[in-house]
Amino acid sequence: MRRDGFFLNPGCCRPPRWFHAPSGLLRSVPAVVLKAAAAALVLGAAGLLSPAVRAESVWIDVEAPPAARLSHYGLFRDAKRQIPNDGVLPYELNTPHFADYAALHRFLWLPEGTRCRYGPHGEIEFPVGAVLIITMGYVHDMRHPEQGEQIVETRLWMHRASGWIGAQYVWNDETTEARLALAGDQVPVHWVHSDGTLRRHTFRVPNRNQCLQCHGRNGILLPLGPVHARYLNRPAAYSDGTGSQLQHWAAVGILEGLPQDPAQVPRVPVWDDPSTGDLDSRARAYLDMNCSSCHREGGIGFTSGLDLRYDQREPVKFGIYKAPVAAGRGAGNGRFVIEPGYPDRSILVYRLESVDPGVRMPVTGRGLRHDEGVALIRQWIAEMDYPELTARQQQLDRRASLLNFVPSDESAGTVPSDGRP
Repeated sequence: MRRDGFFLNPGCCRPPRWFHAPSGLLRSVPAVVLKAAAAALVLGAAGLLSPAVRAESVWIDVEAPPAARLSHYGLFRDAKRQIPNDGVLPYELNTPHFADYAALHRFLWLPEGTRCRYGPHGEIEFPVGAVLIITMGYVHDMRHPEQGEQIVETRLWMHRASGWIGAQYVWNDETTEARLALAGDQVPVHWVHSDGTLRRHTFRVPNRNQCLQCHGRNGILLPLGPVHARYLNRPAAYSDGTGSQLQHWAAVGILEGLPQDPAQVPRVPVWDDPSTGDLDSRARAYLDMNCSSCHREGGIGFTSGLDLRYDQREPVKFGIYKAPVAAGRGAGNGRFVIEPGYPDRSILVYRLESVDPGVRMPVTGRGLRHDEGVALIRQWIAEMDYPELTARQQQLDRRASLLNFVPSDESAGTVPSDGRP
């Protein structure tokens, strides 16, 4: 546990599913380490850092070109264990995206005197100068995360006055430095999976063009995940108990406009925790996080008409009995994106199961099949029940069958065996 009362994951790997705790938020600084110039500044009771200390430990000029070395920013006190420096705020999401079984560590840095704003529909508006940080790593043994992990990549999302930009950094084997990798990279990784098998993989760091495929919307680059309250609205463990992550952000002064009534703040469930939501909401949350960046208005996949956002409530728009816009091997043998009751006949499952670059979905950011995620979507489709839409589709199929029937020379003019004309 950190000295400010926030829990740290001992191995700095993702904690077990039942431990819904971020690594912490703001770190308090003992007065003994403050310089004379900052001695008169008061640390808030919630542990807010003085501007002087924050400026000395971490400073990021988002308007400048990304630094060639990540150490230039001073983000981490211990990079190997992903312990951040003062002023770098760890946070967690309810349902994260799948990144080829990498453990994900998320952080936020804000310039002094700035704060985030809660928007009218639950969107989180980050101030200019804000930096979102995400690190990918592979635990050595999923059954024993305390044994540590191989840190692979850290990505920065920096909010300039002109909009967001991204920069990705690849760590060396010793986790002592990470270099800017604008052209992407490939890093061999291995780990012991939860079933005890040794797995090997080549982790692909995307280049900037590939980043645009998921993060581009109407030609604008945008981060994902923490941009909406529904993913940040989750419990967090602190020394005095468990509380709301967003309410804590508001209490320490980095978020304004949060509704007083917690019931007014939207929330998505944890995709693999049935105690947080029903099957439909968990499956929709999984698809929202992993697929809706492309399959939404303004995304590169919206030409298909498929909208996989969590709040899309029209069944046909999120795939129920929706035929593909263009046939091809990406559709397999399926007629519909989702055919209720038949996961094996649903194009959505076919593409989620595939690792073929020309078939798989998402196209970028995934090279492995997410077995647990696919199992969730399979169960969702298998238990899906839309009787009215099913009856309507069956009626359309019968009509199409009659319209497409062309009698052969032998059958033309004959009478059916049951005597009907």
